[in-house]
Amino acid sequence: MTSTAQRAELQAKIWKIANDVRGSVDGWDFKQFVLGALFYRFISENFTNYIEGGDESIDYSKLSDDVITSEIKDDAIKTKGYFIYPSQLFVKVAEKANTNPNLNTDLKAIFDAIESSANGYPSEPDIKGLFADFDTTSTRLGNTVESKNARLAAVLKGVEELNFGNFEDNQIDLFGDAYEFLISNYAANAGKSGGEFFTPQHVSKLIAQLAMHKQDKVNKIYDPAAGSGSLLLQAKKHFDNHIIEEGFFGQEVNHTTYNLARMNMFLHNINYDKFNIALGDTLRNPHYGDEKPFDAIVSNPPYSIKWIGDDDPTLINDDRFAPAGVLAPKSKADFAFVLHALSYLSSKGRAAIVCFPGIFYRGGAEQKIRKYLVDNNFVESVISLAPNLFYGTSISVTILVLSKHKIENRTQFIDASGEDFFKKETNNNVLNDNHITKIMEIFDSKEDKEHISKSIDNSKIAGNDYNLSVSSYVEAKDNREKVDIISLNQKIWESVDKINGLQTNIDALINKISDSGSITKMLEGVPVEWENLDKVTSVLRGRRLTRELLSNSEQYPVFHGGLEPLGYYSSFNRPANSVMIINVGASAGTVGYSSVDFWSSDGCYSIEHSDKLNSKFLYYFLLGEQHFLKSRVRKAGIPTLDAFVIEKIKIPIPYPDDKGKSLEFQKELVQNLDTFSELTAELTEELTAREKQYEYYRNLLLTFPKNGIES
Repeated sequence: MTSTAQRAELQAKIWKIANDVRGSVDGWDFKQFVLGALFYRFISENFTNYIEGGDESIDYSKLSDDVITSEIKDDAIKTKGYFIYPSQLFVKVAEKANTNPNLNTDLKAIFDAIESSANGYPSEPDIKGLFADFDTTSTRLGNTVESKNARLAAVLKGVEELNFGNFEDNQIDLFGDAYEFLISNYAANAGKSGGEFFTPQHVSKLIAQLAMHKQDKVNKIYDPAAGSGSLLLQAKKHFDNHIIEEGFFGQEVNHTTYNLARMNMFLHNINYDKFNIALGDTLRNPHYGDEKPFDAIVSNPPYSIKWIGDDDPTLINDDRFAPAGVLAPKSKADFAFVLHALSYLSSKGRAAIVCFPGIFYRGGAEQKIRKYLVDNNFVESVISLAPNLFYGTSISVTILVLSKHKIENRTQFIDASGEDFFKKETNNNVLNDNHITKIMEIFDSKEDKEHISKSIDNSKIAGNDYNLSVSSYVEAKDNREKVDIISLNQKIWESVDKINGLQTNIDALINKISDSGSITKMLEGVPVEWENLDKVTSVLRGRRLTRELLSNSEQYPVFHGGLEPLGYYSSFNRPANSVMIINVGASAGTVGYSSVDFWSSDGCYSIEHSDKLNSKFLYYFLLGEQHFLKSRVRKAGIPTLDAFVIEKIKIPIPYPDDKGKSLEFQKELVQNLDTFSELTAELTEELTAREKQYEYYRNLLLTFPKNGIES
């Protein structure tokens, strides 16, 4: 159960359970029950594995509670931090869940017993309240005891069905990965509130590597805004367990998220004596002052939240804020978290902190804090990331890397926001391992790279009002088209006579088509029947494209919603000159025309004409119906167009009793429309050239000598 495919199958199954079981309950509200059930199963199997000690002759779940001595219980709690009697194990409760009329109260009693088993032991603060959010009496589960029990049983049975294999066969990562998978999915679906408690794993990996870069070992790692613990756990995944000598420390203000973080630690096999997660407001009531300094600090604090600031006059004397001589603004606590982290950082360590970009260039107190950081040479790197990497916000955030062991009085700026540093996905951009490696190589080398990185002397930063925005020092690459103005001007001058001729031809065509023209007169009295589209065509849904199929094929162009070539694909032919209608997304209801032998996509419908219709005639007619198609698009979730709507569009068939004459008539109309389209397209080319000409001279007239900040 360790392959990528098996892991993906497990994750798909657990997400399906989470959605199926919750029914009409909001997923965000229901997450505690699924996450809690997964945690309950984990600690039950973990504890069973410990008690059995690999002895196959022992089956702890079948023992009587009476055989447990006080010595066994005492030793187990000292080692594992808690105790679970055989009758309290997940497997025993799940076994009878569907028929237990007291399931909700039994579960509450078990959870209370597990938590209270640690009372009086060193593990008490780590175990206390772990199940507080798994409220078996909650009305979210139902309004009656029976409905509560039914839903609780469904959750337990669903989690019971998950195949994690034998616990002792290195399955701990599967539990932890499943837990993080659930948390990340809940965060992704929760919008802004999701981003407040979970940092995407790919970003967490980068932050952990920055904080622990080139440190053979660290005394301990700390996150002052721990959320669900994802940043701390990335440090564990990236490095050997023994490199973090004294454990994982964090503080979280939200009680539910604090519980998630503690569960997350257990699920990743970090025992109670190796982590310390505290509940409370880091800025006003900080913990672990006696534990500092920390060799590695990672954090993604909430962006620009309000805090008490100078309304509490004692804070200016706080050891964390006093050295800067000023407090962060009350409306924006970002730099309060930065100064807190700096205060807790050791002389050999690094802190990597996700920051809102505005704090790097605004004036006032924030400028004074930047002055303190730069003048004391604490800023090692400022790294601008791509937009839309985080849940609930599309902004391009910045990572601030602090260090107390810098030698050179220079600060590195890295622009990692370009397309070489992220991958586009449906909902969010992501960093893959190659992107992270590339950023880390630039961070390590401190070399200047055009349009990407630059190291600036701190005196130059001081001269620039202590502005720490990456864009102030790393010049963005000019992606504008390079224009050969001499060639462009020549082309425009030569086109004047051609344009005059085009205008003459267009005027003649307009006269031919207009009310007094021959074409319009020809339409008068033409016999016509209006048929539903499904009577004279076949409306077929396209086939979903896959990246693998696209990469392995070379024969036919493929089109997407923008009607531009996407790639090549070699099977599922459609007749030439098919008309297509885009089915989903912002382009839903758009009509396209393909003159190639193939197109295919679930985002499109192919309209394959019969022998009664000229395909171009059908295309031009449907272009005029786009307003109707767009008005029928369903707006729930992704905009979608039903085949039924398309099929019921009525199409005019001229000369319905004479197929040959009908097709000839359609062909003549199409020829005139094609001519009009071709003539206006040539005019469009000239207008495009004029626009480029204007942009060139506008930029030329606004180009002044540069007086920027140099290194």
